[in-house]
Amino acid sequence: MRGLKNRVWGGLATASVLLAACGSSTSASSGTSGSTSKGTATIGMIAAYTGNQSFEAGFTDSGAFPAVWAINSGGGILGYKVVAKPVDTKSDPADALTAVEQMLGTTSNLLGVSGPDSTSGPTVIPVLDKSQIPMMITAGEAAYDRSPYSYLWRDLPPDPANGIAMSLWAKQHGYTRVATVFGTDSGSQGDLPGVVTGVQKTGMKLVAQINLTPDQPSYRTEVEQLIASKPQVIMTETDGPTAATFYGELKQLGTIVPIIGTSGVPTDTYLNPLRSALGSSSFNQDFVAVVAGTPNPNPAVTAFNNALTHVKGQLPAPLNQWLSNPFSEAGYDALIAMALAANEAGSIKGSVYNADIMKVTSPGAGKTVVYTYPAGVAAIKAGKQIQYVGASGPLLFNKYHNSYGDQAVESFPSGVAPTVVGTITAKSVEAVG
Repeated sequence: MRGLKNRVWGGLATASVLLAACGSSTSASSGTSGSTSKGTATIGMIAAYTGNQSFEAGFTDSGAFPAVWAINSGGGILGYKVVAKPVDTKSDPADALTAVEQMLGTTSNLLGVSGPDSTSGPTVIPVLDKSQIPMMITAGEAAYDRSPYSYLWRDLPPDPANGIAMSLWAKQHGYTRVATVFGTDSGSQGDLPGVVTGVQKTGMKLVAQINLTPDQPSYRTEVEQLIASKPQVIMTETDGPTAATFYGELKQLGTIVPIIGTSGVPTDTYLNPLRSALGSSSFNQDFVAVVAGTPNPNPAVTAFNNALTHVKGQLPAPLNQWLSNPFSEAGYDALIAMALAANEAGSIKGSVYNADIMKVTSPGAGKTVVYTYPAGVAAIKAGKQIQYVGASGPLLFNKYHNSYGDQAVESFPSGVAPTVVGTITAKSVEAVG
C-alpha cells in the first residue's frame, strides 16, 4: 500500500470468507445498463486470498468490486460486460507466478489487473509487462518510483513518501525525539526508510528504532528499551495483535506518548485492538495516522460510496472501514481510469489503450473534468477530451506512471468515519525527499 501493506488487512476475515466474498468471476458484474452484447472483459484481482497474508485481499476487493459495479452500471466497456476474476497468490511469490501464468493462458479479453502487491510484485510484474497487461499495482516499494515497466501504474504514494509525511507532521508539533516501532514483516518495513529519512532531514533525533517480530506473547524487553530512550512521539506500523500486546505493556510500565501510524494501519483490525489496549480516552487523544489523499468531497466520492453500498455483501464487515478509505478509493479510481482509457482508445486490448490512461487522467486546456464513469463515457462519445478526477482526487501520473498528491492526517473516533485533522502536501514531501 503501498503501498498495499501486506499485513494491513490482518484479521479482516478468514480466507474462506474472503473467497466467498469474491464468489464467481461474475459476482460483481450486476447492475448493467446499456448494450453488452460482445461478451465479457475480465479484470484480474491479484491478491493473497489464502495463506498467511490472506487478510490483504480486503483492499483489492474493496476497490475492484465497486469499480466493476460502477462500470457495468454505466453500460460496460465498448459492448463488453466486465467481470472480476480473483487470482490467488497464496501469499507466496512462486505460487503467484504460477497463478498469473495460468490466468494469462486461460483468460480471454483480459482488460487488466488490480495488483500485484509487495510480496508477489517482483515475480509477477515483469511477466504482466511482457504480456502487455496494464496493472494498477498496490506495491509501495521505492523500486517502482522510477519503473522501467510501460504497463505498470500506481496511484498511491510510495512507502517512503508516507514516512516523510509522518515526520513532517511530528516536526510541525514541535517534537524533537522520535522512536520508531515497526513489525519485521516486509509490508511494515516499507515505510521505515522514509520515516528515518524524514526524521533526519527535518532535524529531529531518532532515539530508538525498535523492530517487533509479529504476534509474540510479550514485548517487555522492547517496551523497556523504548521507555529508556525517552521519546516524545512514536511512529509505528505493525499488525493489530502485535500493537495490542506492545502498547498494552507500555501502558502498564510507562507513559503513553503521541503515536503516529502509517497509511497501512487504519483498519478496524488494527484500530480496535490498539483502542482496547490504550483505552478510548488515550487512543482518541494520542493516536493519528497519515494516509494517502485528502478526502475532499466531490461527485467521485459520492459515486464510490454508492458503488460500495451495492457490493457490501462481497466485502468484510463493517462497511464503514471502506468508506473514505484511501486504499479502497485509489483502487476504485485506478480501474475506472483503466476503463475510460479503453473507451478513449476504442479497444479493450492493453497494448492499444495503455497510453490512454495518461490521456484520460491528465489535466489540460479545454478538457472536460468528469467524476464518474458514465459521465466520462458520455463525454468521450461526444468527442470531448476528458480528465477523470477520482474519489482519491486527481490522478496526476508522471512519466514513470506514479501519481500521488497530498496526505491526510486522520483521527479515528469509534464507530464513525475518520476525521481529518491536518494535511501534509505533496510539495512539502518532495522538498524533503
